[in-house]
Amino acid sequence: MSAQTQTEIFVFGLGAIGSFYAFILNEAGNTQVTVCGRSNYQVLKDHGMTFKSNLAKFGTKNNYRFHGVVKTPAEASSSKFDYVVCANKAITMDPPVSEQIAPVVGEHTTIIVIQNGIGNEEEFQARFPNNTVLSGVTWVGATQVEPGTIIHRDNNNMQFGCHFSKNIDRTQEQARLDKIVDIFRAGGTEIDVVPVIDVYRWKKTIWNGCWNTLTAITQCNTRELLSASPAGPVVARAIMEEMASVAHAQLGEAAAEIDANFIDELLNRPSVKAGIYSSMCQDAKFSRPMEVEVIINGPLKKAKALGIKTPTLETISALISAMDWRFRNGVTGPP
Repeated sequence: MSAQTQTEIFVFGLGAIGSFYAFILNEAGNTQVTVCGRSNYQVLKDHGMTFKSNLAKFGTKNNYRFHGVVKTPAEASSSKFDYVVCANKAITMDPPVSEQIAPVVGEHTTIIVIQNGIGNEEEFQARFPNNTVLSGVTWVGATQVEPGTIIHRDNNNMQFGCHFSKNIDRTQEQARLDKIVDIFRAGGTEIDVVPVIDVYRWKKTIWNGCWNTLTAITQCNTRELLSASPAGPVVARAIMEEMASVAHAQLGEAAAEIDANFIDELLNRPSVKAGIYSSMCQDAKFSRPMEVEVIINGPLKKAKALGIKTPTLETISALISAMDWRFRNGVTGPP
């Protein structure tokens, strides 16, 4: 570790969410934040980030600088960071993210996963069995409108917790959790520490597993989808109920709040009734790879392992996986 008293943080994945949390961590004070960008690397290196928020406490920052800007973790391998934040889009990568970040992970590095989906932590625990893995479920309204320019609209809250390891002293892991939570809060964001983070991962995945996939497949917003036919609401509810059954089987009593009332609330949110699209819908529109594995196929694999039948989820998986395969392989469809 560095002899400096500052906490050294590496942020991998500098889309809208990664950029937002890099900003928060940098604002906290007593931190040195190094960011890893790809399409926005040159802008950040030459001019810094433009950050515009509707919230007065964040405001507008032009030419906003970080301690370091790199294209790959290997470029920062001379440091072993206190925290490595993985906020990249949770799509299948080759090489996998855990391999890509290995150059900046040291013996005492804590890994933070801020991504959509279920089971994301497993890759990191397998590769780094003696490193603490923390997890965040975020509901941030942010968009990268062009490389290096972030527009933050409203929400900035996150549920946060630890995937405790049998290989590491629990007191030590709790201390690492407490330290980064203090840093997030010092940077101005809202963060709730929860005892079982997987409950919140499942809650968001049930939302994404339904609305992301259905809007991507149909290219309709939620209002259009639900009103197009009587089958729309039936299929949406079936996806949610099947995913909830897997969550209950995996988590037991901890998943008690993922009940019929929770599903009703997801189906009847004012935003759903008004009509919303999803990030996956936008990815499909532009033929980009989608977060299929962690949002749909991961829950489906868990269902099979637990012996739970999920026919609707399996159908959605077949359809959305075929679309994703087409985008990844440059298949444009019929002439």
